[in-house]
Amino acid sequence: MANANLKIWKGTTLMFSGAESGTLTAGDRIRFTDVLYGPLSLCYGIQPPRGAFGTNSFNGMAINRAGWVVNQSTVTNLKAGIGKLVIEWEAGGAQAYMALPTPDFSLEPQELYPKIERAGCFVGITFATLNVCYNCLYLATNSSGTPLVTSNFLTTNISDPTQLALAQNLVAKLLKGEETFYLAGWKYSYFFYSYTMPALSSGGVIRTPGGPLAGNLPSGVAWLRLADKTEPAGVNGSMYKTTISYIGGPTMGGVNYWDADVYPG
Repeated sequence: MANANLKIWKGTTLMFSGAESGTLTAGDRIRFTDVLYGPLSLCYGIQPPRGAFGTNSFNGMAINRAGWVVNQSTVTNLKAGIGKLVIEWEAGGAQAYMALPTPDFSLEPQELYPKIERAGCFVGITFATLNVCYNCLYLATNSSGTPLVTSNFLTTNISDPTQLALAQNLVAKLLKGEETFYLAGWKYSYFFYSYTMPALSSGGVIRTPGGPLAGNLPSGVAWLRLADKTEPAGVNGSMYKTTISYIGGPTMGGVNYWDADVYPG
């Protein structure tokens, strides 16, 4: 019995859509597959390259692929001059209308090394006291030019006993080379997808983070937004992946880690 579905070409140059067309795959990208049949030479001639954007018709056929971009295409030689053209599209471009991949995030510890005078044991030390401490170490000398790293210099210039004790402790640590200390902060990043290039921030501002973990981030942390990063996530600029990042420093002694004079809000 003859196969009623077998198409035999007799000089026509038309293509037709096969019954296998219409596969829609939702994975890391949303993909759609067209399967077309026609003369082998025509299949070769109209085979679209990777990265070609779809339009509201394809080779005169009522196939609307605006909002899609070619991921790959394959021509197979069947028999008797018949060709099979398989086009795999993925959603992309300014006209794309399919749902975008779900945003995601990461939260990881970040090593911070602030100056030693920001440690908890020095809460309450004044700028005047810090000035005396660093003068004691680097500026004050006797008549022979020898540095005056002595407790006499501190007691001569600091009258308040609480400040004097803080200064003596600080100078002792600095003399041992303890100029910074380890402090655990956080780096929070989240990324989202878009079909067009989003507006980007150069960062360097104090901000409360948004994204998937907004409202559920570690408490007692001040956040500094970093510069945004974007990269292609689809074929031929059809989709972008943008990463928003923040560095979080813990509040110490009731003072935010990031100086608002240096990093405006």
